[in-house]
Amino acid sequence: MVFAERIAGTEEKFVSKMNKKAKELGLKDTNFKNAVGLDEANHYSSAYDMAMMARELVKHEQIFEYTTIYEDYLRQNTDNKFWLVNTNKLIKTYEGADGLKTGYTKEAGYCLTATAKKDNMRIISTIMGASDSKSRNSQMATLLDYGFNTYEMQVEVKKGEVVSRRRMPKAENEVIEIVTKEDASVLIQRGEEKNALNYEIKLNKIKLPVKSGEEVGTLILKDGKNVVSKVPLTLKEDAKKANILELYKRSIKSLLSGNI
Repeated sequence: MVFAERIAGTEEKFVSKMNKKAKELGLKDTNFKNAVGLDEANHYSSAYDMAMMARELVKHEQIFEYTTIYEDYLRQNTDNKFWLVNTNKLIKTYEGADGLKTGYTKEAGYCLTATAKKDNMRIISTIMGASDSKSRNSQMATLLDYGFNTYEMQVEVKKGEVVSRRRMPKAENEVIEIVTKEDASVLIQRGEEKNALNYEIKLNKIKLPVKSGEEVGTLILKDGKNVVSKVPLTLKEDAKKANILELYKRSIKSLLSGNI
């Protein structure tokens, strides 16, 4: 409620933002009626939609600074210290588990959307309607084990790898390096022969200045003619406008070298 009111002013306005975001993500089986997740008429979601929300959330890696905390205290340096323990026990018992969210209501039962990462593969899984937390955790561990034992990622281009260089005469550094914002990869079954993949790059019109992290294009990963993945591109470093003096020097240099 505190977050809802801080962000949108009221819970009602925040719920409206939640539903708008759900539509943007293409979620067809979700309708929010409150910001706290408690049972209410016409307030619902599905396991698939929760997994899609989680996939969007983990793009913001700072979330793991919080979801990996197992225990902490409120009012720690007072006489009224309050102990908090993470209800997602998997972060302590399952290798690679680092989130995300448990839940329980009488109508929904014991629920969990969990994620774990091993090597270069992250798995997200959702369970709803479990009879108790012990059963929920056991079933989740089984699902995650199945995913890691059955599949692996074939990484074609690693996150942060330079895939292109472009000359920008009006930039402080005349040559900018373009990198992937995440791994360009495809999911394959373990033991399966790896695919011969190729990729193409589509760049947006880049206007200075541009900060590293801003999306400047897309890397399209293909298996033959079939598109298997699309990965956003950004700059390795910020690209600032060159000052007038620097541009003047470059013009003189080009003139003397015969390039103008």
